[in-house]
Amino acid sequence: MTTRFDAPNQSLAPISSRAADAAREAWDNFPALYNANTATKGMTAGNMTEWGLSGAAPKSQLPPISLGGGIPDAETQPRAELLAAMGRVLEAPGDAPLVYGGAQGYRPLRDEIAGYFARNHPSQPTADWYLLTNGAAGAIESICASFLDPGDVVITEIPTFAGSLRTMRGKQATVIGVGMDDEGINLDELDATIDRLEADGRTIKLIYTQPTFHNPTGLTMTLERRLGLIELAARRKILLMEDHAYSELYFDGPPPPTLSELTDGWGVLTVGTFSKVIATGLRVGWVQARPDWIQAMVPARFDMGNSPLLHRMLHEFMVRGNFREHVEEMRKLYGLKAKTLASALEPYGEPYFDVTEPSGGFFLWLKLREGLTGDAVRDFAAEDGLSFPSGNRFYPGNDAGNDGESVRLAYSWPPAQKLEEAADRLGRAFNRAANGS
Repeated sequence: MTTRFDAPNQSLAPISSRAADAAREAWDNFPALYNANTATKGMTAGNMTEWGLSGAAPKSQLPPISLGGGIPDAETQPRAELLAAMGRVLEAPGDAPLVYGGAQGYRPLRDEIAGYFARNHPSQPTADWYLLTNGAAGAIESICASFLDPGDVVITEIPTFAGSLRTMRGKQATVIGVGMDDEGINLDELDATIDRLEADGRTIKLIYTQPTFHNPTGLTMTLERRLGLIELAARRKILLMEDHAYSELYFDGPPPPTLSELTDGWGVLTVGTFSKVIATGLRVGWVQARPDWIQAMVPARFDMGNSPLLHRMLHEFMVRGNFREHVEEMRKLYGLKAKTLASALEPYGEPYFDVTEPSGGFFLWLKLREGLTGDAVRDFAAEDGLSFPSGNRFYPGNDAGNDGESVRLAYSWPPAQKLEEAADRLGRAFNRAANGS
């Protein structure tokens, strides 16, 4: 016989009692932020770009097109294959996918990640080189939580991904930017910046770099520049944090070796993710580092680990699904999309912007000609239903300084046929911004 338990009737009106009245009186005029820690008080909730979102649809009579977020192509996400992998996981005996998974994450998945994403690494890393995290953003947060003290300095390339800037500031770090040229971070400026900071008594813990298919610029650091950066960081005893979220999405040929491959992992913490090669909603990323550095990070975790269910699903997809074939197809697709958007923009380029077509990744970075501002172009485009972020979002302090004005365009998410229409709308926005109407 089954016993039914009905919840007691409860009023939706506020409870009236001496205890409730006392609590209301004590807290009604006491702002929640007043009790927040100093790191949280200095932060905002973040904007769409910092959260990696495509942005709200602009108010327009035209159908919206978003070039805002670094999100994989919607029509080619491997839903059936992921569903099949999830089914195999849940059909297996035992409850391992449905209980806590430990600090570093599912070991077989870590081994598969090592075998695929570090296939050219001289040490042939194993699972012990990996800490699974909540996406690449979680990997960066884990590194910052493990190695930064309040007031420490993180040096980044500028421009750089806005979400990473927010993470570093959330750990009460001081973020200092160093400029880039077509080969990567400017080493002379980096050396001079370190001299200045050390003369001021500052502690520099990390240099954050995206050497391959950089967000937002799309640039790839040359091999010579990578070697120079490694030598400089080693001489200065500063850890390198390399973000390789997009490195597998090359169009023609593989990029230069990772910093970790070039150093055999010494002095380098590498960030990776499934977000860009499969889907951002998976929220599974990792830190790759020599095992003693991974073990140094484990004590800074307090989240009970990530989802064993998702870890096992991804392992099944990598081992028995078409993961490798999917990545190959994505390389072709994003290469086509990049060429489509760049070609469609070409007629508008000469009077309005300069652009370097990327060799991988998700983004075109338009450097605007004198007299145009990224905010103005963005706002006029929004009136035509087109959304994207202006370039100042990717600088500390939202100030591009001597770099000038720019916009970032993500070609990854919209269908390829919409990219030509997006270019036409952007051309109209350039014209209106240039004429102030």
